Amino acid sequence: MTDQTRELTDAQFAAAEALGARLYAAGYTEPYLRQFWGGPVSDALARNNSAPALHHCRRVLDERVREVLGAGGTAGIRVTADTGVTASDPQFPELSAEERLAAIAVTFWLKEALPAVVLAAALGDDSYAAARDLGLVEEVRPDGVNLRARAPFALTPYDLPVGVPRGLRPGDENLYLVADHGTLTSPEVLDGDFVLGLGGAGRTLVTLTPREHVSVACDIGTGCGIQALLLARHADRVIATDISARALHLTALSAGLAGVRTIELRQGSLLDPIDEPVDLLVSNPPFVITPRTTAAEAVIPDFEYRDGGMSGDRLVRELFAAVPGVLAPGGRAVCLGNWETTADSADGPEVWVEDPETSVLVIEREALDPVAYAETWIRDGGIPRASADWDAATAEWLDDFASRNVTGIVFGYVLLHRADNDSSSLSPAEAEPRPDARPAVRERVRITSATATNPHGISAFLTTVEALRTWLAATGDEEFATTAFTRSPDLVEHRHHVPGESDPSSITLEQGIGFGQVFDLDTALAGFVSVADGTLTLRQTAAALAQLLDVDPTALEAQLTAQVRTLVAAGALLPGDS
Repeated sequence: MTDQTRELTDAQFAAAEALGARLYAAGYTEPYLRQFWGGPVSDALARNNSAPALHHCRRVLDERVREVLGAGGTAGIRVTADTGVTASDPQFPELSAEERLAAIAVTFWLKEALPAVVLAAALGDDSYAAARDLGLVEEVRPDGVNLRARAPFALTPYDLPVGVPRGLRPGDENLYLVADHGTLTSPEVLDGDFVLGLGGAGRTLVTLTPREHVSVACDIGTGCGIQALLLARHADRVIATDISARALHLTALSAGLAGVRTIELRQGSLLDPIDEPVDLLVSNPPFVITPRTTAAEAVIPDFEYRDGGMSGDRLVRELFAAVPGVLAPGGRAVCLGNWETTADSADGPEVWVEDPETSVLVIEREALDPVAYAETWIRDGGIPRASADWDAATAEWLDDFASRNVTGIVFGYVLLHRADNDSSSLSPAEAEPRPDARPAVRERVRITSATATNPHGISAFLTTVEALRTWLAATGDEEFATTAFTRSPDLVEHRHHVPGESDPSSITLEQGIGFGQVFDLDTALAGFVSVADGTLTLRQTAAALAQLLDVDPTALEAQLTAQVRTLVAAGALLPGDS
């Protein structure tokens, strides 16, 4: 960690931890706030609309704030020599629970400056002083008289999703994340060194990450530190890297608020600071494809949190190709990314990773055309629509894509798993795989359906799917035909009938977990799924169905083999009796 990151001293860490406990005790959590201002207000915040939350907090605090300002902003305040403030004077009445929560939320989340005494009363003297000393609160006198407190950074609560370990200490179902205030509270174009809070991509990576215990985990491009903080719950050590010293400092503050001491902060680009094998690596890298011309730089801010400074999708290509080099045997990596497709090539990350012992599963979740992609990220940067800068940025983005004949940009997940072999699976003499070597699966699938209900988290489902695809890669058709299969218990079959007809016009199979995929079934496959309880092998089932349907058993077995492989790869059918 460099001096620029301003590592917390032991005293600062203790103060930050106490502040986090105070915020939790005040009810500053996502569930309590939803009760405080109502579901529609929380939903508006999720849509990046802060106005309803501001309105609610102002109504709760209105009388109290007018009371303080009516006294010249000094009622009940003792100003210390270092311009500090205390609200312990008995002349200042204690805030109600709702007033405390409103004061905290409006300051740290909604960027509203309050009379300093009101925030001090909400936090308590010690926590207020800690917030000020840590740089989470600034005291100003905008009118030259009234002392106000404002938050230079957003300090927002985050309620942990299903699958993330908890129960480590009271209140640990909640985290506080320190980041820059963004477009939620400001219409201005963001600064280039902006540190993003928890966005949609970050939330996605949280749900995708395996949560088994590991020795060493790594978060590449940590940003506000959310991934590192969650990795610390099931890793002995966590290495968090970022090119931005500012981001690392905010991560240090978030770690202090959570009382987490097992994160090592290392400044540097992507994998450069990693000098040891890691068991689990996650990354939400700066994958946004941004024009790199001089003209583009004049109108498009260079955001460290999203732009890697490379042309096209070169950053993610180089990152994904290099990740296997830092994984320990058996190590896993989960990464997000954008990559380009052209009229001549639709290759993805499964081609870029050349390490023979690393399996790669690419899940494409969305594909945008160049126009929609440019619009998404111009808007994300805060450039006003229909302005001259909007038009200029659009032209630069479209010209950049045209220069490489780009027809689409894919957003997806990249799951890597290095084989757990002590030595290379390739014989130095013959370059032949060892008989017991784990096959390196290279697959890419497009799944655009919405995520279904996953009581153990989507990461558990993906771990199962990866194991199934590895089994499929190593299983020939003869072994496959002599395997019994069990249908996943979450499956629901739908039969669609034309009114008045007894036979269904179509049959579909829907998953209740994973990505909620829907599969079309013909009569034979529907029959196979209906009896898939681990009792009969595929060959035995095919023979019985062939007799029932009066078709050739060999041809039906070949047909079912291909169809059942597809359902196994999706996690709908499982080999064996469990």
